[in-house]
Amino acid sequence: MSQLPLEGIRVVELTTGAAGPTVARVLCEFGAEVIRCETRLRGDGHRGEDPARWNKNPDFMKLQRGKKSFTVNMQTPKGRELVTQLVKKSDVLVENYGLGILEKWGLDWPQLKEINPACILIRVKGMGCSGPHAADLTYGPNVGNTMATTYLWNYPDAKTATAEPRTQHPDFMGGVTGAFGVVLALIQRKKTGRGQWIDSAQVEIGASLLGPRYLEYSVNHREPKPEGNRSLVAAPYGPYQCKGNDRWCVIAVYSQDEWERFSALLQKSGLKPNDNFATHLGRVRHKDELDQWVTSWTLQHDPYDVMNLVQGVDVCAAVVQDVEDQFKRDVQYAATGFLVNMTEPDAGDVVTENVPMRLSETPGKVRGLAPLMGEHTHEIARNLLGLSDAEIARLEDEKVLY
Repeated sequence: MSQLPLEGIRVVELTTGAAGPTVARVLCEFGAEVIRCETRLRGDGHRGEDPARWNKNPDFMKLQRGKKSFTVNMQTPKGRELVTQLVKKSDVLVENYGLGILEKWGLDWPQLKEINPACILIRVKGMGCSGPHAADLTYGPNVGNTMATTYLWNYPDAKTATAEPRTQHPDFMGGVTGAFGVVLALIQRKKTGRGQWIDSAQVEIGASLLGPRYLEYSVNHREPKPEGNRSLVAAPYGPYQCKGNDRWCVIAVYSQDEWERFSALLQKSGLKPNDNFATHLGRVRHKDELDQWVTSWTLQHDPYDVMNLVQGVDVCAAVVQDVEDQFKRDVQYAATGFLVNMTEPDAGDVVTENVPMRLSETPGKVRGLAPLMGEHTHEIARNLLGLSDAEIARLEDEKVLY
């Protein structure tokens, strides 16, 4: 039996950014052969514009690991024909360009199902492929604004309207969810022999996180407001400053039993009890005073000591780790092998994350390095497209395989 569940599946990738490449990367890690079509005319947003850095960008190495790079100029009729021939021999086409580009290339669903009726097409768009905003150009940050997360993640007294995270959640959520959609379509194809197309809207995938906020508005008729790091149902709750330079530990107390154990722990260190904190309602009403009380204790301790002490009384706590912590102090990552050492030909030694789920019989894995620009062009042109060396050289001279 195959060690990877998607072995034998071939994916053609026409993407930029992060969401589309993440769909293909997840499929690759579980066995699919992924052919990334790109061009030397420009690097995409993660290879970058500077050719000297095309093979050194950390974001590109993460998103494209294990894939093959086929350089082809889609601005030429012959380039588009070569990709069409690749799609005829493939199972999945992943695309996330602006709406209208795939149509211009003759590879949108009405045309694709004539070319290869068994192929599965996934179109990853910020707003999806229909509706009044479908044609709007979007990427992770402005999708987050549209679905309201950057508003709700802010502090209540913030002077700016939004709080922008540096990781664009809709991109990566859309990528993983999109890969799941492709797997479902592959299962259905086994039953019918036919492919289908998947309309994947990042804004809807991301907004699925906000279900309780929709209920707050529709059931309680209250507009949700930014809460910062606080909670409506737990107190104390949030990151508390600890001993050291910019060191923090998150603590979350939900029930009265947890509070009794937590407050007893702090009182052992000499903190005096406060009647304002005796009940859950009192703690919620006196959050500022409560936070100061907890911080007066956490500031005396290393964040890992805080975490271990609080966890020791069965209350939720976790260090706010920086990258150095994850490499040197995180015993969980070390035990599971989550961080993988790799040596890139141009970038040298790097560390990347492993596949974040482990199947007992067919585990996924990091299957290789990110490809150099055009690394597999000759291999694909010969073995899949049946071109001779002379034809390949001519197409390179004509800037078709470029």
